[in-house]
Amino acid sequence: MIDGPRLPPANGAPPRKLVVFLHGYGADGNDLIDLGRMFAPILPDAAFVSPNAPHPCDESPMGRQWFPLALGDMHLYWRGVAGAAPALDEFLDAELARVGLTDRDLALVGFSQGTMMALHVGLRRKGG
Repeated sequence: MIDGPRLPPANGAPPRKLVVFLHGYGADGNDLIDLGRMFAPILPDAAFVSPNAPHPCDESPMGRQWFPLALGDMHLYWRGVAGAAPALDEFLDAELARVGLTDRDLALVGFSQGTMMALHVGLRRKGG
Protein backbone atom coordinates (compact mmCIF):
# COMPACT_ATOMS: atom_id res chain seq x y z
CA MET A 1 0.00 0.00 0.00
CA ILE A 2 1.32 3.43 -0.91
CA ASP A 3 1.41 6.15 1.73
CA GLY A 4 2.65 9.68 2.24
CA PRO A 5 2.54 12.87 4.28
CA ARG A 6 -0.75 14.29 5.53
CA LEU A 7 -2.15 17.57 6.85
CA PRO A 8 -5.34 17.75 8.92
CA PRO A 9 -8.00 20.42 8.32
CA ALA A 10 -6.89 23.90 9.34
CA ASN A 11 -10.09 24.45 11.32
CA GLY A 12 -9.30 21.54 13.67
CA ALA A 13 -12.62 19.82 12.92
CA PRO A 14 -13.10 16.45 11.25
CA PRO A 15 -12.47 16.74 7.50
CA ARG A 16 -15.36 17.43 5.16
CA LYS A 17 -13.19 17.23 2.04
CA LEU A 18 -10.06 15.32 1.02
CA VAL A 19 -7.50 16.78 -1.38
CA VAL A 20 -4.90 14.35 -2.74
CA PHE A 21 -1.75 15.71 -4.38
CA LEU A 22 -0.11 13.34 -6.88
CA HIS A 23 3.53 14.15 -7.61
CA GLY A 24 5.43 13.88 -10.85
CA TYR A 25 8.22 11.60 -12.02
CA GLY A 26 11.27 11.65 -9.75
CA ALA A 27 9.56 13.49 -6.88
CA ASP A 28 7.72 12.19 -3.83
CA GLY A 29 4.81 13.17 -1.62
CA ASN A 30 6.92 15.62 0.37
CA ASP A 31 7.35 17.76 -2.75
CA LEU A 32 3.64 18.66 -2.91
CA ILE A 33 2.23 18.41 0.62
CA ASP A 34 3.09 22.05 1.39
CA LEU A 35 0.48 23.03 -1.20
CA GLY A 36 -2.01 21.96 1.46
CA ARG A 37 -0.75 24.76 3.71
CA MET A 38 -1.34 27.22 0.87
CA PHE A 39 -4.83 25.87 0.16
CA ALA A 40 -5.84 25.64 3.85
CA PRO A 41 -7.08 29.24 4.21
CA ILE A 42 -9.61 28.74 1.42
CA LEU A 43 -10.32 25.07 2.26
CA PRO A 44 -10.23 25.06 6.08
CA ASP A 45 -12.34 21.91 6.34
CA ALA A 46 -10.17 19.86 3.95
CA ALA A 47 -7.59 17.25 4.85
CA PHE A 48 -4.61 16.94 2.52
CA VAL A 49 -2.47 13.94 1.62
CA SER A 50 0.34 13.45 -0.87
CA PRO A 51 1.14 9.76 -1.41
CA ASN A 52 4.49 8.56 -2.62
CA ALA A 53 4.28 6.72 -5.93
CA PRO A 54 4.71 2.96 -5.59
CA HIS A 55 8.06 2.57 -7.37
CA PRO A 56 11.58 3.97 -6.92
CA CYS A 57 12.41 6.32 -9.78
CA ASP A 58 14.54 4.81 -12.53
CA GLU A 59 16.53 8.02 -12.95
CA SER A 60 16.47 9.64 -9.50
CA PRO A 61 17.52 7.42 -6.59
CA MET A 62 15.73 9.59 -4.02
CA GLY A 63 12.53 10.02 -6.03
CA ARG A 64 9.54 7.87 -6.91
CA GLN A 65 7.60 7.09 -10.07
CA TRP A 66 4.06 5.95 -10.78
CA PHE A 67 5.42 4.03 -13.78
CA PRO A 68 8.60 3.98 -15.89
CA LEU A 69 8.90 6.60 -18.60
CA ALA A 70 9.16 5.41 -22.18
CA LEU A 71 9.64 8.67 -24.00
CA GLY A 72 7.63 8.88 -27.15
CA ASP A 73 5.72 5.62 -26.77
CA MET A 74 2.14 6.46 -25.77
CA HIS A 75 1.21 2.76 -25.59
CA LEU A 76 3.72 2.27 -22.79
CA TYR A 77 2.36 5.35 -20.98
CA TRP A 78 -1.10 3.84 -21.17
CA ARG A 79 0.13 0.52 -19.80
CA GLY A 80 2.04 2.33 -17.07
CA VAL A 81 -0.93 4.40 -15.95
CA ALA A 82 -3.25 1.38 -16.06
CA GLY A 83 -0.73 -0.71 -14.13
CA ALA A 84 -0.33 1.91 -11.37
CA ALA A 85 -4.06 2.64 -11.10
CA PRO A 86 -4.98 -0.23 -8.73
CA ALA A 87 -2.43 0.91 -6.11
CA LEU A 88 -3.76 4.48 -6.27
CA ASP A 89 -7.38 3.30 -6.13
CA GLU A 90 -6.58 1.16 -3.10
CA PHE A 91 -4.91 4.12 -1.41
CA LEU A 92 -7.86 6.42 -2.17
CA ASP A 93 -10.36 3.88 -0.85
CA ALA A 94 -8.37 3.48 2.37
CA GLU A 95 -7.83 7.21 2.82
CA LEU A 96 -11.50 8.04 2.25
CA ALA A 97 -12.49 5.34 4.75
CA ARG A 98 -9.92 6.62 7.25
CA VAL A 99 -11.41 10.13 7.22
CA GLY A 100 -15.02 8.97 6.79
CA LEU A 101 -15.65 10.59 3.41
CA THR A 102 -16.82 9.48 -0.04
CA ASP A 103 -15.67 10.08 -3.60
CA ARG A 104 -17.98 13.10 -3.73
CA ASP A 105 -15.71 14.73 -1.15
CA LEU A 106 -12.48 13.94 -3.04
CA ALA A 107 -10.31 16.20 -5.19
CA LEU A 108 -7.24 14.93 -7.05
CA VAL A 109 -4.50 17.41 -7.94
CA GLY A 110 -1.70 16.11 -10.10
CA PHE A 111 1.60 17.38 -11.45
CA SER A 112 3.13 15.84 -14.58
CA GLN A 113 3.00 12.04 -14.17
CA GLY A 114 0.64 12.62 -11.23
CA THR A 115 -1.73 14.44 -13.57
CA MET A 116 -1.85 11.37 -15.80
CA MET A 117 -2.74 9.32 -12.73
CA ALA A 118 -5.35 11.82 -11.51
CA LEU A 119 -7.10 11.91 -14.88
CA HIS A 120 -7.00 8.16 -15.39
CA VAL A 121 -8.08 7.14 -11.89
CA GLY A 122 -10.26 10.12 -11.02
CA LEU A 123 -12.50 9.81 -14.04
CA ARG A 124 -13.02 6.09 -13.38
CA ARG A 125 -13.82 6.26 -9.66
CA LYS A 126 -17.25 5.00 -8.67
CA GLY A 127 -18.36 8.42 -7.37
CA GLY A 128 -16.30 10.49 -9.81
